[in-house]
Amino acid sequence: MPEQHRTKDILIGVMTIAMIVVGVTFYVYKNLRTTSQTASSTVAQEPQKTDFGTSVSSDFPTDIPIEEGVQVDQSYGLNYVEQKQLTIVFLSTKTVEDNYALYADFLEKQNWNVVNKYESTKLSSFYATKESNDINVTISGNSLATSTKSQVSISVLKKL
Repeated sequence: MPEQHRTKDILIGVMTIAMIVVGVTFYVYKNLRTTSQTASSTVAQEPQKTDFGTSVSSDFPTDIPIEEGVQVDQSYGLNYVEQKQLTIVFLSTKTVEDNYALYADFLEKQNWNVVNKYESTKLSSFYATKESNDINVTISGNSLATSTKSQVSISVLKKL
């Protein structure tokens, strides 16, 4: 009899441990799943777009040179979590080379840290940072029109 009693006690102990392990596993799984769903819903948020049409946003930095008399082709803002991107696109009467020189000079004089740059006769670009802002300037040749020689796209990312 004592051996049966001992076997019964061992069986009860094993069952208790098994139930505790199942309970802890369920609790951890449930919490991880809730945390994962919360994190993925935060990451998956789409930015809110504001279209300014052919007008430059009042939030667009005024110190960035924009060619006089040009028509803005696109102007929009994208609001991300703790970040705001403002973009303008316009057709320029200047060549890719002339615009490259203009923006290289601007970035240097305004103490932007140029992280990446590319220069060619048909396409040139800059990516630079300054404090909590980033800027991307892309200049592409425009062979379709006679009055414009290039297209300039400027995006500024402000980290809030």
